[in-house]
Amino acid sequence: MRIFSAPPYSEWSMRRKLFGHMLLLAILLLLTLLAGLLLTGRFDSAGKNAAEALELQMEMFEKDVATAFSRLAAAGISLTEDLAVLLDAHCAARGLTVEDLSDNAAEIAAVQELLLEPLRQKLLQENCSGVFLMLEATANRRLAGAAHSRTGLYLQRSGYKTANKSVSLYRGLAEVGRRHHLVLHNSWRLEFRTDVFPNYKEAAALAGRPREEAWMLTGMVPLPGTSERVLLLALPVVGEGGRFYGVCGFEISASYFATYHAQPTKLSHLTCLLTGDSTEDGLLDADQGLSCGVSKDYYRAPRGALALRPAQHGLSRLTGEELSYIGLTRTLSLSPSNPPHTLAVLMLRSDYDRAVTTSLLQNVLLWALLLFFAVSCCLFFSRHYLTPIQKSLEQIKSDRREAARSPYPEINDLFLYLAEQDRKHEDSLHALAEEKQAAQSERDRLEQEYHRARLVYDKARNDCVLAQTELAEARRELDRLASSRKSEIDPADYQHFLTGIGLLTVTERRIFDWYLEGKSAKEILVLSGIMESTLKYHNRNILGKLGLSSRKQMLRYAALMKQQEQAGESE
Repeated sequence: MRIFSAPPYSEWSMRRKLFGHMLLLAILLLLTLLAGLLLTGRFDSAGKNAAEALELQMEMFEKDVATAFSRLAAAGISLTEDLAVLLDAHCAARGLTVEDLSDNAAEIAAVQELLLEPLRQKLLQENCSGVFLMLEATANRRLAGAAHSRTGLYLQRSGYKTANKSVSLYRGLAEVGRRHHLVLHNSWRLEFRTDVFPNYKEAAALAGRPREEAWMLTGMVPLPGTSERVLLLALPVVGEGGRFYGVCGFEISASYFATYHAQPTKLSHLTCLLTGDSTEDGLLDADQGLSCGVSKDYYRAPRGALALRPAQHGLSRLTGEELSYIGLTRTLSLSPSNPPHTLAVLMLRSDYDRAVTTSLLQNVLLWALLLFFAVSCCLFFSRHYLTPIQKSLEQIKSDRREAARSPYPEINDLFLYLAEQDRKHEDSLHALAEEKQAAQSERDRLEQEYHRARLVYDKARNDCVLAQTELAEARRELDRLASSRKSEIDPADYQHFLTGIGLLTVTERRIFDWYLEGKSAKEILVLSGIMESTLKYHNRNILGKLGLSSRKQMLRYAALMKQQEQAGESE
């Protein structure tokens, strides 16, 4: 009976194979879905959503800033025109020039009295934290540092709420301020200092340009005597005939900017930055700009230099000494007299990383659930579909195939087919058993014949070995005799012997050779097939032609001849 060895892969059961194939199919489907999500950018949804939210926030912030500064610039142009008209009329009525105001306290007080209400109205009308007018004159030119001292007015809001109309006097005559019910600022001073005022010379130099272009934004500076940082929109005040009166403009403080430009957003801790610092060197100086955050939440205002590095989805990584941000940067031209400013919309790097990590964990959880569902489905189908098949296979391996039943008709047909094959197999086994018995008998007979033939062969082989032994001994004896009796042989007779060999007939030479081979007379009779008398006749002829008297003498001469032939061959 033949035994078939199962291939290595047959160790896997049908249930395992079906489970493995279904699991592989599920994994391929999941990988296809994953590739699609990666190609469409859906997998990195947190980073993409953050980029989209920051882009939208940048659009809103850019529009807000551009609109605010555009309106403030228009208000500044209107302000400088109004102030120029008032100053022209006042100076013309008094027959004065702006230089005549220096060392003239009464005229300075009259000018400030004239201009304070227009300045306060502009302050309350516009989106700014302060308004100022710096005249090209000083109250006392004899004082030390008078070259940098300028008279004028500087009004500030006391609060940034729309309903709050209170104004404080930061620079100007205190008496004038009190008459107009203004509160003196805690850091009030009488006059300005041009060496402290940012970009005063640059603003004054714009006096020769058209009013639409003659305005600029100064750099960020701290207000003297306060902790407030401000940015000023400065314009030259030019009257008729190009008469330069001084510089006026609006103040935008850091706290005001943070209050009025706070952005509505869903991003946590949003930070928006406006700075005049360029990003060409890969650094952004937050101290040179204004910042704001979320309208209903706090934000972390950036400080110091921020190093810019590119990040994913077109974002930038801004790293400072204290905090790191993720955001967008964009340039915006606010003034014809300034280089483009830089806008930045930022979110904390920790918030961004948290959102990305949360998204990643959600994706991992989703894929884990999908994989669990796929494995559960594979287990369910492999178990409920293959269990009846495995039971049927167990019945197939048993001896009760005819009575076996399965819920699958194909397996029932297999039971019937196997039962029929079993019957055919039994018949075949019976026929093979009979053939085997006959073959066994034939084998025994052949083995007996083989043993008999083996005995005969062994006997013949022994006889052959014995004959070869005797022949070898005879040859050794002949050699010994030839060597010992060489001296007894007459050279003339030996020469006659050699000559006589050539006179032998064919039959005589064959008989002579047989004698030389050690054959006996009986053996020669058998080999030649002649009678004994004929052999004797040939023997007499051989001895006569060789000049010998006996066969013994012939063998002696033949041994000597053979010895000489061997000696000649060795030479």
